[in-house]
Amino acid sequence: MSFGASETYIYAYIAFASVYLVASFTFVASALRVSASFSKGHRAVATGEQVSPSAVASVIGHGQRIVDYTQLATLLPLVYIVGSMFLGSVITRNTDLARTVNMVWVAFTAVSAISSVGLAVLGIRESGAINHTPGVESLSQQTPEALQRIGVRLGVSAALLLLVAVFTMLNLWSVMSSLEWLSTVDFLL
Repeated sequence: MSFGASETYIYAYIAFASVYLVASFTFVASALRVSASFSKGHRAVATGEQVSPSAVASVIGHGQRIVDYTQLATLLPLVYIVGSMFLGSVITRNTDLARTVNMVWVAFTAVSAISSVGLAVLGIRESGAINHTPGVESLSQQTPEALQRIGVRLGVSAALLLLVAVFTMLNLWSVMSSLEWLSTVDFLL
């Protein structure tokens, strides 16, 4: 198997999809935990303990960054598909470039896989930062409305990421079940 062969393309996709799935499912679990803690919060009944505005602002900031990372992780496969389609259109215009384009595609796949892991790590790190925010204990009893909104947005973003991950898993299963046939093709994008 040469580096520019279609088998390289197939195995690179399998590697990307596997890495993306692990990163996505881990990130979704973390994001849903945070979302549930924000969304299920309730206003305390006169506990006498006030929630620090700086603690609320800090937690909202971390929550917003988790939403952003979740949305970027959701868009990553779309960027990957559009990039792959562009590279495929280059091959259809000039089949002599198939080997070179496959090598570029393998590099693009590696960058995409690293990006998926990076986004998951950043999101999980933000989730951990929420747990270490001073005053977060009292937020579990008094959840301001802003935190509830962030929790709902994060829940929706995590659900979308989960749907994209499930689609990727089904696509990976399709590729794996057709592996023998796909490996006989001269070039593929």
